[in-house]
Amino acid sequence: MPIALIAAAASSTSSSKALWYLTRGTGLVAMLLLSASVVLGVLEINRWATPSWPRFVTAGLHKNVSLLSVAFVAVHVATTVVDGFAPIGWLDAVVPLHSPYRPIWLGLGAVATDLLIAVTLTSLLRRRIGYRAWRIVHWAAYAVWPVAVVHGLGTGSDSSHGWALAVYAACLVAVAGSVLWRVAAGWTPATAKARLVALAGSLAVPSVIVIFLSAGPLQPGWAARAGTPRSLIAAAHRRAGSGSPATGKAAGTATGRAALSGAFTAPFQGRLHGTLSQSPPDANGDSTVTVEASISGQVDGVLHLALTGPADPSGGITMNSSTVAMGPSGDPSMYQGRVTALDGDQLQISLRASSGATLNATVQLAVGGNSSVSGSIQATA
Repeated sequence: MPIALIAAAASSTSSSKALWYLTRGTGLVAMLLLSASVVLGVLEINRWATPSWPRFVTAGLHKNVSLLSVAFVAVHVATTVVDGFAPIGWLDAVVPLHSPYRPIWLGLGAVATDLLIAVTLTSLLRRRIGYRAWRIVHWAAYAVWPVAVVHGLGTGSDSSHGWALAVYAACLVAVAGSVLWRVAAGWTPATAKARLVALAGSLAVPSVIVIFLSAGPLQPGWAARAGTPRSLIAAAHRRAGSGSPATGKAAGTATGRAALSGAFTAPFQGRLHGTLSQSPPDANGDSTVTVEASISGQVDGVLHLALTGPADPSGGITMNSSTVAMGPSGDPSMYQGRVTALDGDQLQISLRASSGATLNATVQLAVGGNSSVSGSIQATA
């Protein structure tokens, strides 16, 4: 390959990687800022102040944090569209259910964006439209937050990661706590009925979010169930499964392939489809058989097998050493290990993740024409 083409490919990968990190980062920062805006809004409404923290400080922070959250949402939308990996266009950012990519969960993001735009514009035009009209629209800010949270959990590539869950949990506690404080403050018999309804809502929303997270994004196979086009999942598997495990991981990370995978945890069963290749014998007579396969079924992911040993005249090898990598399409080297037993077309593999989690699996392979390979995998923790 000419040097110019190599440089162009490297530049493209770097650009795609930057867009993916910007999309993820700005989305989470926007969530933090939206949460802070809601909390500050409650403090302002309740007229909370101390000698060292006057009310005008809260009002100023609330305004600036809200505007900053709008800016981060704008960058989040722009980088998602420009990245181009998923079929998401500019219209999809404001028209719910328009995109073929996870239409419901992406549609909630469009709803949150529309509400945020309405709140921002009416705030800027507050003197022209009057306090009453501004106040009615401004109540939409309370709806923006839960809608944005469910959007982030439903479409985000980090929804099953511990650090991301900690961020969402902190936002949930902060917002729910401030709303409960707002409902409890100034409780009177005249407002008791309305406040009871608000209290029920402030308790129900976090509960629904937690139930959704447990039943959806944290479960295997969420990518397909969320509405990711099958062609996109297949493309992610092909890209992540090509070349060496390190190359596959770089390609997956650079373009946000983790967005296509659900939680990759044992126990699970799956189907394997891929290719098999064998290198010519080296000076010592050793040859390497390599299997690159996608995993579908209860989880979506990729499997890389490399078996090395003396070449057998009748075909295949006598295994002396092996390397195995397996994981979701966005992180195909999440688990790494080796083959512990080989009996014909059946392999026993032992793997460990960087987190310390272990995984043992039985792999059954069948080689077809054109060096294609199919089979099954059954994994236990």
